[in-house]
Amino acid sequence: MKKITKQKDWGVSYGQLVKQQFFKGLFNRISLSFVMLLFVFAIAAPLVANDKPYAIQIDGQWEFPLFAALTANDYSVFLAAIVAVVLFFLFRRNSKKVDPFLRPSIMWRQAVICSVVLFAGIVTFQILIPKKLNATDYKFMLETGRATNAVFAPVPYGYARTDIKLRHLPPSAQHWMGTDDVGSDVFCRLLHGSRVSLSVGFVAVGISSVIGIFVGAMMGYFGGKVDFIGMRLVEIMMAVPTFFLIITIVAFFPRSLLNIMIIIGITGWTGNARFIRAEFFKLRGQDFVQAAISLSLPLRSILFRHMLPNGIAPVLVNITFGVAGAIFIEAALSFLGFGVAPPTPSWGQMLSLSLSTTGRFFWWLTLFPGMAIFLTVTAYNLVGEGLRDAIDPKLRKAV
Repeated sequence: MKKITKQKDWGVSYGQLVKQQFFKGLFNRISLSFVMLLFVFAIAAPLVANDKPYAIQIDGQWEFPLFAALTANDYSVFLAAIVAVVLFFLFRRNSKKVDPFLRPSIMWRQAVICSVVLFAGIVTFQILIPKKLNATDYKFMLETGRATNAVFAPVPYGYARTDIKLRHLPPSAQHWMGTDDVGSDVFCRLLHGSRVSLSVGFVAVGISSVIGIFVGAMMGYFGGKVDFIGMRLVEIMMAVPTFFLIITIVAFFPRSLLNIMIIIGITGWTGNARFIRAEFFKLRGQDFVQAAISLSLPLRSILFRHMLPNGIAPVLVNITFGVAGAIFIEAALSFLGFGVAPPTPSWGQMLSLSLSTTGRFFWWLTLFPGMAIFLTVTAYNLVGEGLRDAIDPKLRKAV
């Protein structure tokens, strides 16, 4: 039997058909490019906007304050970016060099390994890297001559730095998007706020996806009483006003980004559970599932190695809409004062500062955070729409 070694021998895979159809749409390409650009700025936020210099000469010695001030959260974000890039290249390599029959299980195994590495790395960073507080004003040191030859970030402001003399300044050459009520640069806080929004979106959706996939898999595979009880639980959760439930829960817990992620995650799993349930109902009668059952394979292998890769497509589409929804919920919570505590920046929190206690309206504090929320949510929704159209066979044109 001839060994399969070239992609052309396999023909065009389903994933390649979806990719071709997705990139046919102009708005799909624009939206995906905006999302990727937002990712880059969120990952590099402390390197792009920071009041601490990359390097500075103090008393004749070179120091590197910006890199020394990086926190455990910064390193966690960098690690997540590296893992995402590694997964991307692994999946791309698999699509070209791996047998299509073995590809789903191999990609699933690689994703699990990368997820374990990411989780272990984040825990390690949080334990080993101490919290640092460097309030040194390096710009003042330069002005007084105590330091020389400093190299600052492109946006030389810190999101937690306050200066009452600069409060409520409109956009200018010095502050591109103006300043807020304590004199912090709005553009700097907008960049760092993108980290909060994207973190909430992806972590919350990750939690909801894990819960929804597990519950939906159990209902779809077993059916009967398991499905009946599971669907009643789903209907109860869907009947509860999610946003008001989140507000109620957040009010009883400390203001923490992690708490917001968990709460949004554990209240938003019903859609994924219904999608997986429907897919597993269709798949459990397929020949490959019956063959796996007849071979007495473990239940986890049948569910998550054989069935899930063939039924995950609708969930992938729902995840993009879920990320947009989670970002919007976080912004609404922060706008109402239930979100992250200052000085941590959040788009919703910045939006709430546009109207002062004296009734004065500051248009730049409404325009720029509001546009950030609008464009981000719209881009994710457009990516989801494009992905849904590309995946749906009825909407896909013949290639």
